[in-house]
Amino acid sequence: MAKTEEGDVMSFRRGQAMLETALAVLFITVLFLVVFQVAHMVTTKILLDHAAARAARAKAVGFNEWMCLKSARVAMIPVAGRRVWPEEGEYDEASLVPIYMTTENESMARGILEYERWRTMDVDVDSGGGIGSEVSARVAVDVPRFYSRGDEDSDTMEIVGESRIESHFPLYMNDQGL
Repeated sequence: MAKTEEGDVMSFRRGQAMLETALAVLFITVLFLVVFQVAHMVTTKILLDHAAARAARAKAVGFNEWMCLKSARVAMIPVAGRRVWPEEGEYDEASLVPIYMTTENESMARGILEYERWRTMDVDVDSGGGIGSEVSARVAVDVPRFYSRGDEDSDTMEIVGESRIESHFPLYMNDQGL
């Protein structure tokens, strides 16, 4: 055994500080990644609630289902993933959104602006024949495998945003499918 100058036997504690530091850094890194992922999911939930409110507002003023879907899609651009069309850098998306909102159908809209999560986004507008309309917006978010619930092979989690707004447009105009 090695001896120090004073004659004491050196212990095995020599690498303990390094081991504790490595474990602490690993723990703090994992904690940061968990907090970051939860913050991303909370942000997605807030933006989906906003998207549902935009779609409900569009329905409340008398717009058709396609206009409601476009309103919801534009509201969720921050969490819609990467832009598929047009390619990144070609056009400013702020200039494309008004053009996208004037499209008459999905095939025209796809040629103007497209995001990867727009394809999997589900917007359900329920007018119910009453005075209000309920809207729910769903989107699948990529998460690490240890977060996913349900299917063990799934790397996505479905997040739902909901909104309800009273509809007053029938008092003023007929629903013409605008």
